[in-house]
Amino acid sequence: MYDIITVGEILVEILAKEVGQKLSEAGVLLGPYPSGAPAICIDQAGKMGVRTAIIAKVGKDDFGLLNLQRLQNDGVDTSKVVETSDNSTGVAFNTYFPDGSRKFLFHFAHAACGQLSIADVDEEAIKGSRYLHIMGCSITGSPSLGEAVMYAVKVAVANGVKISFDPNIRPELLRGKIMDYYREIIEVTDVLLTGKSEMKILFGEDNEKAIGELLAKKDRIIVIKDGSRGTKLYSRTEAFYVGTYPATELDPTGAGDCFDATFLAMVCMGEKLRRAVHYANAAGAFAVSKVGPMEGNTTKAQLDEYLALVPPAEEKGLPLL
Repeated sequence: MYDIITVGEILVEILAKEVGQKLSEAGVLLGPYPSGAPAICIDQAGKMGVRTAIIAKVGKDDFGLLNLQRLQNDGVDTSKVVETSDNSTGVAFNTYFPDGSRKFLFHFAHAACGQLSIADVDEEAIKGSRYLHIMGCSITGSPSLGEAVMYAVKVAVANGVKISFDPNIRPELLRGKIMDYYREIIEVTDVLLTGKSEMKILFGEDNEKAIGELLAKKDRIIVIKDGSRGTKLYSRTEAFYVGTYPATELDPTGAGDCFDATFLAMVCMGEKLRRAVHYANAAGAFAVSKVGPMEGNTTKAQLDEYLALVPPAEEKGLPLL
């Protein structure tokens, strides 16, 4: 039925206009932009041309409509999205600082997205999918949403659906059982798409030891994203590094989500892993060049054209772990 399905939050993002602008002070804001890490990711996968769907909850309001129209226009099946009059669509306020860091203020747990429950999870849609993609921020959003995501993972594993997981750690949302949930998901993950800094939070300083142990437990793909410093991929049979493509960074939010989606879409298309990483890095470069989390999402045709014109990114083999 679907190549990739995801379960998680749909939000709008409101962005501070100026770098260094505090959310505790009055200022000019930009938006609303369609957002939510799973929504950004599945939108990009839809634009890539693979079969996609999202299980989520939005309010019956303009912010919900904004997101649903964008997802539908980009080829995502939103029939599994619950619309509710009981809660409004979630909102994330975001501001950037001169050192490149950012700060979020979330209206999440008590918004529609945070009220997604196990009862809202369409088991048949998951069973009929090739990949269930999970974003870590989804399990941190609220107890109800976390339980819904974990239930979806159990359904997928029981039915042979592969798990793709991006820890996407949001320090503002870490609480309760979250780290236990992370460990449970990582144990069954087939494709781990994580940042280098997140590897340290999850496994400590020795990344290579952790990667080796993960590969010993299960035949899987581990992708380590390191921003402008490029990407490393490890499996039991190959390991390599691919550099980044040039970009003028305006807004990095969503770049990692676009990477995940493009990589998974290319894998679903039967492409080799190295080619998939090149396309994913190129998609990340496009993503950061636009203001707004989904505004830099791209089609495969756009990436084909871009990669045909630019020199290929640096590539080198790495030792197997």
